Amino acid sequence: MRRWMVLGVLACACGSSSGSSSGPGSISGTVGGLPLSVKDAVFSLDSNAVTVVVADRENICALLGGTTLPGTTTALFLSMANFVPPASVNPHVTGDYAYFDLGGMSLPGTAGRYWYGGFETVTASCTQATVSLATAGTVTVTQTGNTAGTHLKANLTGLKFGSDTLNGSIEATYCPALSTTTCGNALAPPRGPVE
Repeated sequence: MRRWMVLGVLACACGSSSGSSSGPGSISGTVGGLPLSVKDAVFSLDSNAVTVVVADRENICALLGGTTLPGTTTALFLSMANFVPPASVNPHVTGDYAYFDLGGMSLPGTAGRYWYGGFETVTASCTQATVSLATAGTVTVTQTGNTAGTHLKANLTGLKFGSDTLNGSIEATYCPALSTTTCGNALAPPRGPVE
């Protein structure tokens, strides 16, 4: 729960699928002139908080097990929590998650479903090259994911990064490497002293 609990944070994971799959998703729009051609999406769980990475690389969970990536990788990361003040996170549920700025060094004052995230590029050596933090938007979870193989599905509406906007839908598989490896931490980085 490094994002939502240590300022009340979240974390990550990856894995198998259940039922039919519609693919990892599709995102329209650009951030800083860069589009995100979705090739894979993964999530992890940490003390009920959820971290999601949507990347322009196939087999991203397997790649996270190594110490390098095949080249510069573009990714969207989302941290989501069903937050209960003063510093608890209930299991994630379906429904709308409102944007909350965790960079402000404070937790939400009211219970609710919140998300925080960014759009970034990461080098082949798993170091962050660029990052644009989100400033607004709604993430609507339509299916909760779990470690047993159920995918996490969500719609992204009006995710703002300054004057840029992303919209789309994602279907992510569970990937424990997202929260336990150097490359995973590069793609879903902790933000500030609270994480």
